[in-house]
Amino acid sequence: MNNVTINEIQRFSFDNSNVRGERVLLNDAYQEIIKRKQYPLALEKLLGEFVAAIALLRDIVKIDGVLSIQAKGYGFLSTLMTECDEHQNLRGIAQWDESQEVPEVISLKDVLEGGYLAITIQPRNGQRYQGIVEIVGDTLSECLEQYFSQSEQLPSRVWLAANGAQCGGLFLQRLPEEQAKEGDEDAWERLTHLASTVKEDELLGLETGELLHRLYHEEEVRLYDTKVMQFGCSCSRQRTLDAVMSLGSEEIRELLIEQGSVKVDCQFCAEKYEFTEADLVDLLGDQAKTH
Repeated sequence: MNNVTINEIQRFSFDNSNVRGERVLLNDAYQEIIKRKQYPLALEKLLGEFVAAIALLRDIVKIDGVLSIQAKGYGFLSTLMTECDEHQNLRGIAQWDESQEVPEVISLKDVLEGGYLAITIQPRNGQRYQGIVEIVGDTLSECLEQYFSQSEQLPSRVWLAANGAQCGGLFLQRLPEEQAKEGDEDAWERLTHLASTVKEDELLGLETGELLHRLYHEEEVRLYDTKVMQFGCSCSRQRTLDAVMSLGSEEIRELLIEQGSVKVDCQFCAEKYEFTEADLVDLLGDQAKTH
């Protein structure tokens, strides 16, 4: 599947069981995110796992709005964040102490020392919800499994991988007992055991049908329609202007005096916005004038 563009997520289920799953595989969408900044390979991989994870979660959480995963800590990696909206637009960023050398191999717990994972659901119209998970395991997969255990109280397993070219993920969840199909009581244990045999090169290199056949060729797997995902940033000139206005007239005036204009770069997509005194006088009146 080399040199083939694939940015898809696909749901699947197992006949005669109460287990459902999802698989995501991204290349162009992932590369569009990591090329916005010069990341060390280890951070490209970690950010790729977050991109795959937000894609998986976004297809589970059915909202008209934005879902985000944000990790914050006190190690050399201060913040890592990915988002996905209802149109399958993905974006993400990592911020770290660039004066430090990044090891070739890193664990989530080490780089986000003493940190936490926040999963935020922000509907377009409705109340914001945020779930907080302490970073206790070495991997994002472990943190997400803990989140599902706490928030949905449904056994869930997550497998994630990224290599700087592709990122991918596999998700299994056991639905409530009342949805179980009679006669397959050990389905969850069997299906998760088989999924645990997946190798990174398979998770990143095989199309979904081929991957599931390798793992579950003796099971009855039902595949659903694929959804295409892409890189997309939600920034705009108006939103950026709204953020500038929130600084207050005094600080805006000081910036205009010092710099001649107010410049803002979007950290997610590297888009540059500039607001002159004339732009801001229309909104702030004489308070934005520098002379």
